[in-house]
Amino acid sequence: MKYEKTLKSLCRQPKLSVAQVESMFRKRSGIEVIVTPKNIGRDGFEIQTDDGLCFVTERPIQYLNNKWGRVTGLQERMLDLAIPVPLYIGEGTVVGDIHRINNSDDPVSEANLWLHQSFTADIAVAYFNKYLSKSESFKEYNSIIFEAIEAYYFGLDHIGIMALFPVFEAGLRNIQAKILNSDVGNVSTEKFDKGLKELILTWGSTRFPNYCWYPGKGYNSQVEIDFFTHVNPQCDVINAFRLFFQQVLYKPSNAGSSMNGFNRHLVVHLLKNDFNEPSNFARLFLALTQITFIESLHNQNVPFFWKGIDENDTKISNYMRALTDQFFSPRRKMLKEQGICEYP
Repeated sequence: MKYEKTLKSLCRQPKLSVAQVESMFRKRSGIEVIVTPKNIGRDGFEIQTDDGLCFVTERPIQYLNNKWGRVTGLQERMLDLAIPVPLYIGEGTVVGDIHRINNSDDPVSEANLWLHQSFTADIAVAYFNKYLSKSESFKEYNSIIFEAIEAYYFGLDHIGIMALFPVFEAGLRNIQAKILNSDVGNVSTEKFDKGLKELILTWGSTRFPNYCWYPGKGYNSQVEIDFFTHVNPQCDVINAFRLFFQQVLYKPSNAGSSMNGFNRHLVVHLLKNDFNEPSNFARLFLALTQITFIESLHNQNVPFFWKGIDENDTKISNYMRALTDQFFSPRRKMLKEQGICEYP
């Protein structure tokens, strides 16, 4: 793009106006341009040049990252709590809850309690019925997923958690083969991270085919990704999951993580015993839902948005609650009395 230097200079300005854009093109490039204010998720300006239609944001990308709400920013605030952003709760509600949790005396304990309260049997069953059972990435593992849900509500927390980890990894392998155009081999943190970045860039660019230039395009992929997380909700959610995958679930176990044992390597190889916090089942289950969200971009059988809870979901969730009422509480009491497992 022959006006890239001028456009980059515009993107560094604290706050743009139509007059400022016109003046800078006149001064730096010696041409007149047509400038139109437009909001494509964030305020900015369309610039019609003789080389094509461009878009610049009113504020610099770094300013937007620091000042404007997005799912990526919310996930960053949830990393120390080891929770992927739940897609079934309104963003405003989650933002308020996480702010309260992070400012509490014991954020980790508060986060665990919050997961217990918000991740109900109805939610688990609705996701199973409408998303996981419709997913090409998980269709071969439906019985394992359902039995893991049963185990969790039966009070067999450790079994439920351990059962979902290989399912999660299988889902990752399948999604990267189908959508990220990667081979079906072992999940590589580097390759999957790279694949998710490529997916964000590809999906984001197809949303704005009319623009020959926008922040980051063709010169800085991280700026381009940040731009897409502000103007496209799907890119924002995918990037948030990328952070959770990289910084929590697949973070190297020797990297001084404060994730309380919730790390794939620590759990699968039983290198640490504090993974047994029961709410870790909800953490892992929510990670599965993020994979179905990615798949929904290309699989119409998987809903794009949260579909809610219907009568069939309630019927099955009542069965799950019956397991809890009949076995969960007395079983935990017995285990505690026998010194087998100390539950909070």
